[in-house]
Amino acid sequence: MVYYLLICRSLTYAQRTAKALERVGITAIVTKVPQVISSDGCGYCVKVSAKHISNALVALKNAELYPIKVFVLYADGNYNEVTL
Repeated sequence: MVYYLLICRSLTYAQRTAKALERVGITAIVTKVPQVISSDGCGYCVKVSAKHISNALVALKNAELYPIKVFVLYADGNYNEVTL
């Protein structure tokens, strides 16, 4: 299954992002940023299913919550950064 990782600037920001998504019915999981894509070795992200990403981005824009970066996590474990 394909997922999107919404990279957040802090744990609190990631929690706010997940809560905003949950309010509109989108399952969101707060997790640590994988080392492979982390530039400084730490950070938090919100994992969202690919089928919900469009609605998730609209909900976050309405809540004025903006991810630092967005990555696609493919089923084979590879990552690609997405330009919004």
